[in-house]
Amino acid sequence: MSQLALQAEHLKLARLLGCDEATIANMKGLDVDALRKLRDACTSMLFDGDRERLQKVVASSRLLPKALKAIVAEKALGPTLGSRVAGLLPPDEAADIAKRVSLAFNTEVTLQIDPRSAVDLLRRIPVSLVVAVTREVLKRGEYIAMARFVDALSDEQIKASMAVLDDEAMLRIGFFVESPDRLEEVVGLMSDERLQKVVSVSAQKELNLGGAVMAMLVGVSENLRARLVEAALSHPDEQVGAHLLEAGAEHDLLPMLSALRSKLSKPSASRLDALLSQ
Repeated sequence: MSQLALQAEHLKLARLLGCDEATIANMKGLDVDALRKLRDACTSMLFDGDRERLQKVVASSRLLPKALKAIVAEKALGPTLGSRVAGLLPPDEAADIAKRVSLAFNTEVTLQIDPRSAVDLLRRIPVSLVVAVTREVLKRGEYIAMARFVDALSDEQIKASMAVLDDEAMLRIGFFVESPDRLEEVVGLMSDERLQKVVSVSAQKELNLGGAVMAMLVGVSENLRARLVEAALSHPDEQVGAHLLEAGAEHDLLPMLSALRSKLSKPSASRLDALLSQ
């Protein structure tokens, strides 16, 4: 599992810095905690360095009418500077601007905004707009960016967003979610039918999602883990369960899967025993 966490951290750092993973390959000696501290430091450097200057921009905008603020944000500031300013505005004011600008601009700001300052703002965004932006971000395959906001969005916003995310996206986003508690809550929102669809995607070897499903299993509680394993082992396509066990073997997690036997239905427990004995 440590290798999966390291891979996720390398990819998140590369995404933050706007480079590919090969560029930071010489950081392979750092462990997960060190990489997270480095990413936090880079985040502070990128988003806090010009805070004083941006505060002046915020102050100068206070006398502008709401409609004009939206025009200035989109036409004058642009998404990069606009994303910095959005995190410094009062959340209600920033949310009002988000309702007035184009979907394209909202999408660009979402990809660039400082997640540390986005919680209060995002929870004021209408669900319909959150869903619309989610669709656009999904088209770009920006799974790391979407994972950053799992902690920030409300359950209502999460449920609505999940309805437009395909099963592959659910796995890829889950791989990058940082908070185990929030991952537990989000995965727990899925029905048994949706869980079965998600785990079945991991059986498509060409997608290389074995590590992602293992990371999800490790990141949730034992009861929810058992639901995921049950979903795989009870799938009509027996290859789904077989691929789950293959991924478990690849990442040295077969003992974790075996420990779930008592929480599975009798047919699934028997299926697990059969796969483990192979």
